[in-house]
Amino acid sequence: MSQTEEYWIERMRRAQEKQATQSITELQNELNIYYSKAMRRLIKQFEATYEKLLRQTAEGITPSVADLYKLDTYWKLQGALRLELQKLGDKQEVLFSKKFEEAYEHIWKSISFPSQSAFTQPSLENAHQLINSIWCADGKNWSTRVWSNIDKLQESLNDALVDCVITGKKTTELKHMLMEEFGVGYNRADTIARTEIAHIQTQTARERYKNYGI
Repeated sequence: MSQTEEYWIERMRRAQEKQATQSITELQNELNIYYSKAMRRLIKQFEATYEKLLRQTAEGITPSVADLYKLDTYWKLQGALRLELQKLGDKQEVLFSKKFEEAYEHIWKSISFPSQSAFTQPSLENAHQLINSIWCADGKNWSTRVWSNIDKLQESLNDALVDCVITGKKTTELKHMLMEEFGVGYNRADTIARTEIAHIQTQTARERYKNYGI
C-alpha cells in the first residue's frame, strides 16, 4: 500500500469516527426527549393512583395489592401505560431506522478515494438488509430488542408500584423508583443504538474497502 493510500485510509477512518459520534449524539438527544416526556406523563398518573389508594385506606391500615386492583384508576392507569409505552416504542422505531440509514449513507460516502473514476451511490436495498439483519447471539434484530426493552419497562414500572403498596412506601419514594426504572429503560435503548451504529459502521466500511481491493 502506498503512502498516498495510507493517508487517505487514515483520513477516512477519522471521518467515520466523527460521523459515528455525531450520529449517536443526535440520536441520544432525541431519545432523551422521548423518555423524559413519557416519564413525566406516566409518573403523574402513577402518583395519582397511589395517592387515591392511600386516601381510601383506613387510617393505620396498610393497603394491600388486592385493594390496588379494586381501584378503577388502577385499570385506567394500565391502559394509559400501555398506550404511552406503545407510542414510545413507535417513536424509537422511526428514530432508529432513520439514524441507522443515515449512518450507512454517511459512512459509505466518507470512504471514497479522490482517484475513484466514478462515484457509486449507496444501495438502499443493501442498507436495509444490513440494518435489519440478525447478527447478535440472542437471535434478535434491533427492532425486536427495542420492543423487548419496552416490555421490560412496563413490567418494572408496575413492579415498582406493587412494591410500594406492599412495603408502605411514600409517594415520593414511588416517584424516585419510577424515575430509576425509566433511566434503566433509556440506558438499554441507548445501548441498542450504540451497538447497531457500530455494527453498521464496521460492516459498511468493510464492504467499501473490499470494493477497493483493500
